[in-house]
Amino acid sequence: RIEVTDLSITVFSGDTAAHVETILLSSAAVFFPKEKRATGEKSVRLIHDDIEVTGEGWTYDHEAKKVSLARHVRVVFAAQLNDILK
Repeated sequence: RIEVTDLSITVFSGDTAAHVETILLSSAAVFFPKEKRATGEKSVRLIHDDIEVTGEGWTYDHEAKKVSLARHVRVVFAAQLNDILK
C-alpha cells in the first residue's frame, strides 16, 4: 500500500506506436502495486481519446482496464454522438 499525492497514471498502447491511450490524474490516492490497482476518495480526472470523465470515490483496476466512479460523475464527449437517445 502506497499513499500518493498528485497521482498521474499514463497508459500507453503497448504496440510499436506507443501512443498514449489513457491518462488518470488525482490529487490523492492509494496505490496497491501487487494488485495493480489505485483508489481514492478525492476527485479523479480520466482522459481517453474523445472522452473526459471526472468524479469522486474512484477505483482504477489496471488488469481489467476499468475505472469505477461513485459520485459527482461528469462525462464530456468530444465526439459526435449520433442517435444516442433512440
